Amino acid sequence: MKNHRGFTLLELLISVTIMVAVLLGCVEVLSIGIGFNEHLRTGRTTETNRQQFEEKLTDLIHRIYIDPNSNTSARTYFVGQTGMGMPVGQTVQPGQTISATAANNTGTRVGGATGAPAGASSSSGNSDSLLFTTIGRKPSAAALASTDDFETNNQNFGPQGGVAECSLSLSPVGDSKGKQGLVYRQQLPADEDATQGGYESIIEPDITHITFEFFDGTTWQTGWNTFNQTTRQLPNAIRVTYGLTNESVDYVLIIGVWLSNVTPQSPATQTGAS
Repeated sequence: MKNHRGFTLLELLISVTIMVAVLLGCVEVLSIGIGFNEHLRTGRTTETNRQQFEEKLTDLIHRIYIDPNSNTSARTYFVGQTGMGMPVGQTVQPGQTISATAANNTGTRVGGATGAPAGASSSSGNSDSLLFTTIGRKPSAAALASTDDFETNNQNFGPQGGVAECSLSLSPVGDSKGKQGLVYRQQLPADEDATQGGYESIIEPDITHITFEFFDGTTWQTGWNTFNQTTRQLPNAIRVTYGLTNESVDYVLIIGVWLSNVTPQSPATQTGAS
């Protein structure tokens, strides 16, 4: 007759201990996996936002335009400088009122009195602000889909196409309402004042610092100012260096200026740096 022996208390305790250890290990592995997946998701989101920002910036710079037939008109210009003050060489008629007519419900309207905004400076170092005019602005989808007449569309959507006045800076001209990041200002139509008017919006909230350099066909310049040039020329390319929140390294992006006639074989005769 066979003897049937059950589990002893010690064996039962050892089994329970092993099971608990295995379960704790599984929970730890699962927790690490969830954390790693969240880290990847955050990283993908950050990288996607960064790529979208660079695409927007590239599109803007590709459309920079100055009138090739006039070296005196203030309606088109390109300026890279420190601060958002009045560019050296530009003048605005005394008493002139700047008004914004562009329609953009996502931004903050700025403008009114003339003159350089408070905080404008001309310190040395690479430029941290761009002021420029563009062509080829894409009409909004709502404007393209509208079947209303011209007057109604102009009232609802503002001017479409033509020369637009733009600026990029970490310092807004108007009230930022507590928002931070790289500020994009656009005004239609351009009014010959590079410093104000139009609507402002945050093009990228995670930008902590940004600088611009300009290739004159031979070397990289720290500033550029077509108001100060005898023969107005655009730089061959713009080098953008910027940093993001929670990033320890800077990113560098070089963008060609499509409408520039400056090349290494035909460099700019004067940079017009402010």
